[in-house]
Amino acid sequence: MPTLPDITQRLATNIGQSVSVVVARKSGDNGLESRKLNLADDAADGFRELCRESLDSLQGSAVVGYSADAELTPREVFLLDDAESLNELGDLRALARRASTLPTTAPRDLDLSIQLYGVVVGRATRSVFVRRVDPQIKYKAGGFLAVAGTQLRRLDQPAFSFSPGFDLIVTDDWVIVQNQAAFERLFRDIGLVERHVSEWVKGITDHLPMADAGVAALRDVALRDSRTWRKLREIRRRGHLAGVELPEVRRYARKMGLDPRTIVQDNQLVFDPGERFSFLHLLNEDLYKGPLTAETFEAQRKAPTGT
Repeated sequence: MPTLPDITQRLATNIGQSVSVVVARKSGDNGLESRKLNLADDAADGFRELCRESLDSLQGSAVVGYSADAELTPREVFLLDDAESLNELGDLRALARRASTLPTTAPRDLDLSIQLYGVVVGRATRSVFVRRVDPQIKYKAGGFLAVAGTQLRRLDQPAFSFSPGFDLIVTDDWVIVQNQAAFERLFRDIGLVERHVSEWVKGITDHLPMADAGVAALRDVALRDSRTWRKLREIRRRGHLAGVELPEVRRYARKMGLDPRTIVQDNQLVFDPGERFSFLHLLNEDLYKGPLTAETFEAQRKAPTGT
């Protein structure tokens, strides 16, 4: 795992080199449709400054791993550097590799339904500062926008606003997440959840029987709810259900004060969307009983201990 000084040194070097700006949106099942914007020199310098501000905000942050129950605090960032995560984020990583060959367009010619923009910096190795945003300033027909210099000046074409702050920073080797909510929404909006959710569900169904209707309901909930797909993703990665059978699931449910009949029926797992968290917490071994009160609790930031 790279250290924060390693990360900031690489980013600082890249920011001082070439810069380009790409905009992208989901394109059916084919990943991202991307375009590169023509940049004036002063605009390029402005984007470099936005990247430097984002780099400054990393100083003093703690680097933590991304897991199903992790929630960022103001002085933390997620670091994803495992092969599975990098593969899932391949579309965003490709923005850096493809920046030099992307078609260039004038801002006035953009289809304005873009979902993200990225500032690509560096030459031999590149980094992408990504923000989940549509930077278009919309205005109603018949009205107009004005900019304040020495005079108000009418703008008759759509304008774009690029606010400070990025949601994630992407390289070939790692991804830094600075804004968790934006990252998880982007993961869904550009089709990454839809593309991978069936594979995540197999972390359960490859080992324990589950009715087709339950599988479909679980997949449908995961497409809408980030906590659900994050939990499915973790169950798949842990692979711990490979040695588990239904009687063990029943015993664990009973021990945690749950009715086993709401989890297993007719020798199959049962998924009720209204009880999805009990179902997923149970299968991910997130539940335990307090030794003093015997009350059932949900583990937070669970991690295996060494022996």
